[in-house]
Amino acid sequence: MKLAIVGAGLAGRLLAWRLVSHCRELGKPVSVTLCDRQSRDFVGTGLVAAAMVAPYTEAVTTDPLTRELGVTSWHLWRKWLPELEAATGRSVEFNQQGTLVVSHPADLADWQRFQHKAQADTPADAMQYWDAKQLKQQEPELSSVFRQAMYFPEEGVIDNGALYAALDQWFDQCPEVTWLEGLDCGNFPMQPDGSAQSGYLAACETQFDYIFDCRGNDARSDLTNLRSVRGEVLRVEAPEVNLTRAIRLMHPRYPLYIAPRPNHQYVIGATQIESDDTGPATVRSALELLSALYSLHTGFSEARIQSLRVGLRPAFNDNLPRIVHEQQLIRINGLFRHGYLFAPALIDEVIQSIC
Repeated sequence: MKLAIVGAGLAGRLLAWRLVSHCRELGKPVSVTLCDRQSRDFVGTGLVAAAMVAPYTEAVTTDPLTRELGVTSWHLWRKWLPELEAATGRSVEFNQQGTLVVSHPADLADWQRFQHKAQADTPADAMQYWDAKQLKQQEPELSSVFRQAMYFPEEGVIDNGALYAALDQWFDQCPEVTWLEGLDCGNFPMQPDGSAQSGYLAACETQFDYIFDCRGNDARSDLTNLRSVRGEVLRVEAPEVNLTRAIRLMHPRYPLYIAPRPNHQYVIGATQIESDDTGPATVRSALELLSALYSLHTGFSEARIQSLRVGLRPAFNDNLPRIVHEQQLIRINGLFRHGYLFAPALIDEVIQSIC
């Protein structure tokens, strides 16, 4: 098969990797042209993200499909990442210690509503209630501030920086993939004859069996109701903080996560703003993120700010992803702020449909 993938963000990179891997397993020849208008080292949303894989906590406040796709992705990440590590010799940390949901007294009503819905919708083995004693035993540095927590054991956090580095190395040693950087391949409206090639791809001598549109926000001119949702994400280094799990802190305006990384680094996010503005983070957002972080653990007062970045997440009106088949053109889009939660499940579904 001759395939083209337009858009080398998280979805595009994962798709290229898994397509080649799958075809190798089947003994089928394949060539993949991966192109993006940005250079390979561009810091896009996939690198800005907290990279949470949290199917149960996210499903509490969203559609049940979130849990279905998320659980599938959880198992795929657990299978795929060891394969990538073995192929490249690079470690990609996947913290699988679960998620804790906590709240300050002022937000206790929100926590109780969350708990009530979680108990109604979450399988019994996927959620636990921790009292003050259990919290002190399991996450002692939180016990001086919080007296109770909900614990979701089958959730985790991926070190997305390490993931991207490992994928880049894999592509460098993969003869089946041609990566075209800094190349605008144009839009992909369907043509009268049923084809979807335009711009650079239409000018290629190669006739592709399938073209995959993974452009995210760049596909708004071709997809109805696709919009951008701005997120601002803070990264800090905090030597005085030792949290082993992802933390979800009840916040009056948006879901706020603290995602641990190796070497005492933490990613805090994300604001959720209906905007396609790519400008720097606002003072208000910075203050909210920093204040929430300090309220969680006073050790964050001496943390060093590594970055405060902005990312635009593509979303449809229902905030759920879509796979759109248009003959030889397959679009994967609308991953919203759930890129790491949705992408593996969507990509596996696409691969199974064409191979």
